[in-house]
Amino acid sequence: MKNVMKKTLLASLALMLIFPLKTMAQEWTKDQKEVWQVVQNSWEAWKNKDVSSYFSNLHDQYMGWNSEQPLPTNKSELRSSVEARKDMMTLNHYVINPARIVVTKEAAVVDYYYVMYYTWKQGDKEKMDSERGKFVEFYVKDGGNWKLLGDMTYIEPQKHHDGDDD
Repeated sequence: MKNVMKKTLLASLALMLIFPLKTMAQEWTKDQKEVWQVVQNSWEAWKNKDVSSYFSNLHDQYMGWNSEQPLPTNKSELRSSVEARKDMMTLNHYVINPARIVVTKEAAVVDYYYVMYYTWKQGDKEKMDSERGKFVEFYVKDGGNWKLLGDMTYIEPQKHHDGDDD
């Protein structure tokens, strides 16, 4: 387990060094920064287990799909899932890096890469793990605020290394 965590931490540090260089080269407009702030606020709300704030950024007609689910999930189903898992999962650290942000007057698309490190607790057992992947998020302007209407998540398959303690 220690070797896995060391390799994960080193990979995370490498990503933090590489991706900021790429994103710093891009100049985001005021509208792009505004939408990206909503993405950042959502991740912080999730990290802080602030379910109300997290869901305040979701449109009532939200539908999201990830690479693990056979069908998209609506806002009610997602809320139920998050509520059930919030006491079992602690988001320890994350890195999010925008690849593309396109904004029109009433709509926005955000593509970004993420890495997250979390602790999963069931009963007395705790397991540290990580996940990485790509998000495509679709936002609409609703009442003057950007709301997440839909998303698609690609979760990269876990790589297992021989000789590591799990």
